[in-house]
This record gives sequence, C-alpha cells and structure tokens, in this order.
Amino acid sequence: MLSEANRNEVELGGAKSHKAGSFKEYRQSSGYSEKSIRVQDSHVNCFNSWCLRQNINPGDITYSQALQFIDSERERGIERQSTIREMNSIRIYFDYLLESGITTQNIIKRIRIRQSGKKVLPEILSPAQLENIYQDYLNLPVWNHGTATAKLLHHRNTVILGLMIYQGLDSGEIARLETGHVNLSEGKIYIPSGRKSNSRTLKLQANQILPLETYLEETRSALLAKRELQSIYLFPSKKSSDLVCKIVEAVKKIHPEIKDSRQLRSSVLMNWLKTNNIRQVQYMAGHKSIRSTESYRREDLTDLTRQLELFHPLK
Repeated sequence: MLSEANRNEVELGGAKSHKAGSFKEYRQSSGYSEKSIRVQDSHVNCFNSWCLRQNINPGDITYSQALQFIDSERERGIERQSTIREMNSIRIYFDYLLESGITTQNIIKRIRIRQSGKKVLPEILSPAQLENIYQDYLNLPVWNHGTATAKLLHHRNTVILGLMIYQGLDSGEIARLETGHVNLSEGKIYIPSGRKSNSRTLKLQANQILPLETYLEETRSALLAKRELQSIYLFPSKKSSDLVCKIVEAVKKIHPEIKDSRQLRSSVLMNWLKTNNIRQVQYMAGHKSIRSTESYRREDLTDLTRQLELFHPLK
C-alpha cells in the first residue's frame, strides 16, 4: 500500500530535491514555456492519479506497470498522438525525479510509442530470397547488356548489390567507400563512419571476392577512363542515392516482391539478429544506439504492445 509519506513525496511539484529545486523550477531552467509547463502538469497529474489508484509509488514503477498505464489511457479513448505527448511529459518528470534522487532510473525512456500510420519494418526477405536476388541479377544474360559500357555498369551494379545484400549497406555508406577500404587478401571491407553511423569492418562473402577483384582491377578504371575522371572513391557517382534506386528498380524487374533498398537492409539486419547477439548486430549495422538495433527485433506482441516499439535493456 502506498504510504501517506510516499504520496506527499511524489505529489506534483512537491518532491524535495537535493539538486533540482521544484519540478517547475527544473523545467523553467530547461527553457520550457509557461504554456508547456501547464500542459505537462496536466499529464503528470493524470499519471500520478492513476498511480495512487493502483497503490503504486511513481518513483518505483516497473516497466510492465508503465505499459499498464498506457493501456488504461487507450481504454479511456485517448488517441495515440495524445498518449505520445503525455508520455513525453512523464519522461521529463522522471528525468526530474532521477536528478532529485527520488528514483534511480527513468523507466519511461524505455518506451517509445510508434507514430500512427508509420510502418516499422517492410516485409522481411529470408537469406535464401536475398541470395536468389543477388544470383539472378549477377547472371542476367549477356544479350541484356546492349553495349560494352552497359556490361561494365552491370558489373559495377552487381558489386554494389552484393554490398547491400551481404553487408546491409545503405546509399550513404556506399558513397563513402574508398578503394583502400577493400582488403581482398583478408576478405574484409572497412565501412567509414557517417553522421548517423559508426565505422566497422565486415567480412566479405566468398562469392563477392572475385567480382570485387575484377571491378577494382578492370571495370572501375575502364568506367573512369570513359568519364575522364580520377577519384579515390570505390563507386564515383554524382548522387549515390539515385544510383542505388536505379539498381533496385532493375532488380525489381526480376523480383517484383522487392519494394525498396530499405527493405533489403531491414531484411539483412533482421536475419543477422536470428544468428547473432544484439551487440554484434549493433556493430555490424553501424548503429550508434542499441535502440536502433532493438527496433528490428520481432516480438510476439499483445494488442497493446503491437502499438509500441519496445526498447528493452540488455539483461
């Protein structure tokens, strides 16, 4: 049972802080407007009232209890977007409780409600499907390439498609690759960091080695000569995203089930998660946050949790 002392301790604005002052002062120091503070107060009061009815001390609430609160809001008819705003206010409240020493963790940060109408992941392709996509594109008949240049471009595009299917690279990562990043003797490739991704070194598949070697020694130099260019980049292009889109469109003519390049990357990461631990996949994917990797996990969810993306801490 929640004690009267605990009730007083968690009452909005009444928590005594050793560091942060009152909850209102905490938000004022963070630059929140008076209007925002009033809205947040309403959200937090609603949350605290629910906790009191459930005999829960908000500072000690568990992850599953926090989900129960969200479920209760859904049952009251609160729309998804309103619940998102409500949980954002409660997250700020828990940041304050944490800084004040009233709680030891911010449970609310582990929950992110998916935006309405936003599909988390496209349909996932199995490793066998991805392999077939690569092989079918690689083995397009010679008559499909009308000119010598078209043949060179197809070879380049096959190498790029391999990096998308086996290493899960996106267009930005493909654009940053340099010739020196490929180590054929060790069968590895270095992926440099970007604004949203970490660097990493990934293994190449055996069937990628020969196409990459031929590309580096013959195809790439022939394409650069035709364009009278010099470049340190592995795949010189004015806009790599357009290049990747053209490759995906060409592949879709053989495999109409493909939607876009995001589907290919999502499939690679989802398949990695079936055979590797999440920290390994975080490294392989170049994710800066474990939450980005966690969002690719498939969960057997209830009606409530199907509306959520759950970011569990590692155990």
